[in-house]
Amino acid sequence: MKNNKQNRFLILLAAICFYSCKTTGQFTGSSNLTILIVDEKGCGVRDCALTLSNFNKEEHGVTNENGLCIFNNVPSGEYKLAGSKKGYKKMKTENFNYISKGEVFCFELYSCSFVFDEVEKLYEQCNFQKSLELLDEIVCDKKSSLYAAICFYKAYGYYLQKNQKSALTELNRMKKADKTFEEIYKEFITRIEIPDNENEKEEAL
Repeated sequence: MKNNKQNRFLILLAAICFYSCKTTGQFTGSSNLTILIVDEKGCGVRDCALTLSNFNKEEHGVTNENGLCIFNNVPSGEYKLAGSKKGYKKMKTENFNYISKGEVFCFELYSCSFVFDEVEKLYEQCNFQKSLELLDEIVCDKKSSLYAAICFYKAYGYYLQKNQKSALTELNRMKKADKTFEEIYKEFITRIEIPDNENEKEEAL
């Protein structure tokens, strides 16, 4: 029920944004700048750290429970926005022109589950380079189950490429990041044919 209310709120906000963009003209001086961060499903992303910058200064903010962040007294002009949140793909730096009062700027931030789905599709297409780049863009702690999952996906990608050494490296990183992945490590390691001395070297890293 809460998600439905949130979705209705975001749809209403988008409609207001569209109307304001059509009815307000270019302004001079300063006004409050509203940023909306949504995920791949169109739901607001809370606690996303944002950095708004131009040639003169840099400001920081965090989105609220609806994915909104308001920067106060922002002069009209060209800006860059960067953002990140653990468990999501790092947002690329976005360039935009703030010229209309009341305009709401909406940007997407993709969840790790969405990225994993995309990686699996890329594996089916044998597009391994792009899949590895996507996995590297997920924001997380090196000592977390999410990082272990990322390492597993990388290991599987290398395995599909028959790159046993790189697959082993990622498996060992996975095991060190989260001990609960130990059984997955044991099952997967039997598929990789690699000399024992190489395995020992990787374990020591």
